[in-house]
Amino acid sequence: MLLQIARVASLLLVVLALPVAADTLASTDTIKNQTETFMAQVQKGDVAEAYTGLAPYLGVPRKPFDASAKEADTYFQKVFDRAGKTVGTSLVKREAIADDFYRETWLQKFAEAAMAWQFTFYQADQGWKLVGISYTTDIESLYAPY
Repeated sequence: MLLQIARVASLLLVVLALPVAADTLASTDTIKNQTETFMAQVQKGDVAEAYTGLAPYLGVPRKPFDASAKEADTYFQKVFDRAGKTVGTSLVKREAIADDFYRETWLQKFAEAAMAWQFTFYQADQGWKLVGISYTTDIESLYAPY
């Protein structure tokens, strides 16, 4: 009996140690819904919560993502102290590399400046997974012919 319990316990530990498969997003429209929600949370000042909302769709290790989320939360608390509240957001562009990579770029607007956020997703087979989030004050590359 003890041997059976030990086997079940060992099997349970092996199963619990396996990586959890990330949820995927079915289409670029569902990605847009998720990034729009992210930006709405950032606009309210809830940066950590915004990152948490995208965590189920990670296609990269969780630990570095969580560290980036913490770093972004700390950074944006300073930005909000200096630049004030976000006055709006805009989806600037959507880009793709075949059916493999998809990227959205959003502006986070303040009264006197803006930040660009980029969300990159990858699809190896079916379903999109988040592989990167970045933000910058360098918006030069976002200009398009008028």
